Amino acid sequence: MIAEIHAGLLALLASLRDAEWAAPTEAGRWTVKDVALHLLDGDLIQLSIGRDGDLSGLLDASGDHRQFVAALDAKNQRWVEAAHGLSSRVVTGLLRWSGERVGRYYATVDLTGPARVSWASDGTVPVWLDLAREMTERWAHQQHIRDATGRPGGHDRFLPAVLATFAWAFPYQYRPEAPPGTAVQVDFGGGGRWLLTRAAGGWVLGEGTVPHPAAALRMPPHLAWRQLTGLPVPAGEYATEGDDRLAAPLLAVRGIIV
Repeated sequence: MIAEIHAGLLALLASLRDAEWAAPTEAGRWTVKDVALHLLDGDLIQLSIGRDGDLSGLLDASGDHRQFVAALDAKNQRWVEAAHGLSSRVVTGLLRWSGERVGRYYATVDLTGPARVSWASDGTVPVWLDLAREMTERWAHQQHIRDATGRPGGHDRFLPAVLATFAWAFPYQYRPEAPPGTAVQVDFGGGGRWLLTRAAGGWVLGEGTVPHPAAALRMPPHLAWRQLTGLPVPAGEYATEGDDRLAAPLLAVRGIIV
């Protein structure tokens, strides 16, 4: 999927007019070109840190979380500003080069090895979840570009996999108290349906539905990815049901570092 999403990105960028590269996106203050540069930075980081083992660009995540997020945002912004003078042709060419090499690197990794996904666990997770996280970031940023330029294409075919990855944020971030066996429904329609069941040690994620959950969040998939990445979602186009003490915290879950 990462390779397919990247191929879609290259085709999308090649189709853009010069003015569209300057179009604003929903990715903060970034334009289409800024988002493309950020995706290039992501590829180069994967090659430098993951493939080559050069940790000089790795930020210290051991301290205060808010300070880490601020440092990460500042680092990302410095890259975008420093590389802004590159032409769209150069950016697209570099992304083609980096994407090929990232694909070769990913083909060599042990999917069962240890990795970190800070929005899904305090400890280590399998590498496959980290690669799935990479897929969601690439998908979401390309969606920012598609939305900004009015070019949806067939990009939403990956949305169920994106939401299935984001679902792993729920058992980690969702922490209200409830009796063991309590079931809470997360329903993203065609994007997937999940259950959070209260166990002795916390909430356990599973797939499926129950007839009468204690609480539920029901949201269409085209809004669910926005909600889970912190973008605005119209209040009237989704529903929470049941015990508000259990339903409201579902809206605070995010599949990104915040």
